[in-house]
Amino acid sequence: MPIPVRGEYPSNWKEIAERIKRKNNYRCERCGVKDSHNPKDGNLLSIHHMDGNKSNNEDWNLICLCQRCHLHMQHINIYQGWLFSDSFPEWFKPHLERWRNARKTT
Repeated sequence: MPIPVRGEYPSNWKEIAERIKRKNNYRCERCGVKDSHNPKDGNLLSIHHMDGNKSNNEDWNLICLCQRCHLHMQHINIYQGWLFSDSFPEWFKPHLERWRNARKTT
């Protein structure tokens, strides 16, 4: 069951999204495709909110993904137990660790 989407994008969302894309060198974090942001070719990078909350724009919550990978991630609920398995992909582990740390402080 996918995580429910909630919240609103902040007024500076374009700047936040651009910062995350730049931070990741315009590379999809999941599949690693370089230069996957080329609107002329129909390829767009997007930013996925790990917890489904568009108002939560902490770095740990934002993942830079190509359209194909973003569609895949929309079906993953971070609150599902299987997600915490050691077999989860390496690219996602830093986000997961930051998510865990953020939950400890709230």
